[in-house]
Amino acid sequence: MKKIVSDSYRDQLKMLHDKSASFGVGSVTAKHYPTIFKYIEKKNYQSVLDYGCGKGHFLEAVKSEFSSIDVAGFDVASEEFNELKEREYDLVVCLDVMEHVEYGALASVFSEIALRTGKLFICSVANYPAAKKLPDGRNAHVTQLPFGFWFTLLSSAFRVDQFVRTNKAEGLFVCTPLSAEADWR
Repeated sequence: MKKIVSDSYRDQLKMLHDKSASFGVGSVTAKHYPTIFKYIEKKNYQSVLDYGCGKGHFLEAVKSEFSSIDVAGFDVASEEFNELKEREYDLVVCLDVMEHVEYGALASVFSEIALRTGKLFICSVANYPAAKKLPDGRNAHVTQLPFGFWFTLLSSAFRVDQFVRTNKAEGLFVCTPLSAEADWR
């Protein structure tokens, strides 16, 4: 696995998760669940990975809505979800995570996600300061970039099929894997 988080930043995230019961529980991202559930239902997806799953709120919501679906979670700050399996999933979601990824690790994170995305990748991004601070005093949203920059980063690993602005400073990217056989002429 590529370096997706520095040890010192992982420690900061773990402390924030431990200190704050409301951090990583999906309170900001639950509004995306109905949209994601429509994709699961329409496309009959059988496996879902929540990359950056926090405390597992989205995983529980998927299990509740689709009892037979294979769900997995991964989060660098979690003891429960610290294993990222080397396999492909029909759907990979990354909700309110990218702004918590160190800038220097973004390419590695997108590469890891692309390797696991079989059919669809849905990513929400918040471009504003978080209400929470890391224990060292930094804002929890360590990487805040314009949506055009996120589009460019995502385009290095995926085809961005849709962007939906969900708030003045929030957006949802719907992406499909790049085809190695595509003729771009």
